[in-house]
Amino acid sequence: MAESPEHRRFTRVNLPVWMIVGATVAWGVIQKLTGKLTLGWAQMALLIALAVISATARTWVGLKDPRVMYRMTLPLVAFDLALITLAVRFTGGFESQVWLLYFALLVSESAVMSTRGLILTLGLTALGYGWASAPLPSEYWNDFWYRVVSLSLVCWLIHQVYRSHAEYRTELAELREQYELAQERERIAREFHDGLGHHLVSAIRGLESLQRSLNDNLNGKHHDALQEQIDILRTALGETRQTIQQLRASETTDMRAFIKQTAERVAQRLGAQLHCECPDALPELTPLQTLMFTRIIQEALSNVMKHAGNPQNLWVECRVQGGWLEARIADDGNGFDPETVLEGLGLNSMRDRIQALGGELTIQSAPSEGTTVLARAPILRGEPWKP
Repeated sequence: MAESPEHRRFTRVNLPVWMIVGATVAWGVIQKLTGKLTLGWAQMALLIALAVISATARTWVGLKDPRVMYRMTLPLVAFDLALITLAVRFTGGFESQVWLLYFALLVSESAVMSTRGLILTLGLTALGYGWASAPLPSEYWNDFWYRVVSLSLVCWLIHQVYRSHAEYRTELAELREQYELAQERERIAREFHDGLGHHLVSAIRGLESLQRSLNDNLNGKHHDALQEQIDILRTALGETRQTIQQLRASETTDMRAFIKQTAERVAQRLGAQLHCECPDALPELTPLQTLMFTRIIQEALSNVMKHAGNPQNLWVECRVQGGWLEARIADDGNGFDPETVLEGLGLNSMRDRIQALGGELTIQSAPSEGTTVLARAPILRGEPWKP
C-alpha cells in the first residue's frame, strides 16, 4: 500500500524527534558514568522511560492519523514540558544544559500551534523552568529572564513567519484558482460562440431565407408566426452573445467602463432612459472584488431585461461611501413580490457573491412599482475614492 503524503510528511518530522531523544539519553548516560550528574540511576531510568513514552505516543498517534497530531498538540507539548522540567531539575537546575530541549520543543511546535496556544505554552515554560531552577541566586536572575525572553521571541518569530508563509500559500492558491476559472470561462465562451451561437445564426438565416422564398405563398397568420419564431431566435442569439461577453470579462477589466457599456446595451434593448452615475475613478479593488461586483451588476441588469417588462427608466449607480463600495440598479418596470420569488431571478447567486466579500444585498420591489437592487461591501484594499 502506497504511503500517503500525510504519512510522508509526518515521517520527516518524527525521525528528528527520535534522534533528539537518543542524543539526550546518550548525553545523560555519559554524564552519569563520568560522575558529572548527581541523580541516581532510578531517576535516570525514569527520565529515559518518560522520554521514550513521549516519543512513542507521538509516533503512534501520527502513524494512526497524522492529522490528529495537530489536534493533540497542546496535550503532547504539556507532557513534554513536564518531562523537560523534571530533567532540568534532576540534572543541575539552572546550570543544566538540558534546558536547551525547551528550544527544540517549542521552536518546532510554534509553527503549528495557534497564537493563543503558543502564549499559554510559553507561560507554562517560564513557570516550569523557574521551578526547575529554584532556588536561584539573585545574580542569576538576569540570565534566567534573558533565556526565557530569548526563547519566547524566537518562538514568536517562527510562529509569525509560518503564519505569513501560510497566508502567502493561501493567496497563491486563490490566484491559481482564479486563473483556472478564467481559463474555464474562456473555454465555455468559445464553445458557446462556435457551437450554440453558430447554430442560432444558421437557423435565423435559414428561416429568413425560407420566409423570403415563400413570401407570396404565406398568408398573414403564417407570416406572423414565422416572424415570431425568427424574433425568438434573435432574442436567444442576443442573450447568448451577452453571456459570452460576461464569461470573457476579465477580473482586471475597467469595471466602470464595462458596467456603463452593459447598462447602455440593456437600456437600448428595452427602450428605456438610462441614468448612469459612476465616479471617474474607483478605488483599487482586488480581483475578487472586481469580479463579484461586475457579476452582481450583470445579473441585476439581466433580470431587468428579462422581467421588468417595458420600464421607462433604468438607474445604474456606483459610489464609495464610508469605506464601502455600493452598486445600485433600479428600474420602474413591472416589479415583483420578493417574498414569492426568493429562489428565483438569480437572487441567491447575487447574495452568495456579495457575502463572499463580507457585504450585504438589499432588494426592494413591489408589483407595478419597479425594483431596486443595492449591493454594498467593504473595501479591503486601496484608498477610498473621494469626489
